[in-house]
Amino acid sequence: MDNTAQIESWNGAPGQKWARDADQLDQMLAPFAGAVLAAARPVEGERVIDIGCGAGALSLALAQQGADVTGVDVSVPLVELARRRASEDNLGVRFIVADASAWRPAEPAQLLVSRFGVMFFADPAAAFANLRAAMAPGGRMVFACWRPLTENEWALLPVQTALPFLKTPPAASPPGAPGPFGFADRAFVGDVLARAGWSNVVHTPWDGTIRLPGAKAEETAKFMMDIGPLSRALADQGIDLDTVKQALVERVGKLAGVNGETHLKAAAWIVEASA
Repeated sequence: MDNTAQIESWNGAPGQKWARDADQLDQMLAPFAGAVLAAARPVEGERVIDIGCGAGALSLALAQQGADVTGVDVSVPLVELARRRASEDNLGVRFIVADASAWRPAEPAQLLVSRFGVMFFADPAAAFANLRAAMAPGGRMVFACWRPLTENEWALLPVQTALPFLKTPPAASPPGAPGPFGFADRAFVGDVLARAGWSNVVHTPWDGTIRLPGAKAEETAKFMMDIGPLSRALADQGIDLDTVKQALVERVGKLAGVNGETHLKAAAWIVEASA
């Protein structure tokens, strides 16, 4: 399988932006890290692999509960940040720059987890077969993945607001294509995991609201333009970004609470499976 495009992206501008805004993004995604932890129920001393670990928030939370954690990600800037965080917190988490579709740990793991890090494989069935081969007998997996874009107001609203200004509307990704919403279809995910040899697959819906980064409308609008579906839609369009930002500021300003914070609806799957 060829994950070159994703590796280049996460080591380019997107990866740099995620590293820059890691604290705010971790706060936004904290409910999902909590949901994964609650479903995974890590045991002290248990060997855990965190796939697509990013800046390490989930890995560090697992280590704080006594797990023996290895975080794996293709992004050098994010892994470097994760290592600094682990050092500052005096936590012995191993963070490795590697493609999880081909990488294997030195010892089999009892638990595999991910917070939105498993939807980017060019060949997901082959990748999950490789991950299953890294598990000890009786091993289990828990990960969070987004449900469809249409159910995620935090991602859809910015695109809808900017649509009148775009020269080319964003094209819908084919089902299962690598990307944030690549695992939105539970039937597709179930088929991928079954072909990879995983069993006892359970999809639990997560519905709620999440707080977007930014203490005021201008900051939240900038975040929407920098990270997420709108960021990709704006790339190479050659349009007046100030016009888009002003439209977002006006839209967000109507939604922000009295303290300036913006909370929008989010929808995800918490997926569990057995090796």
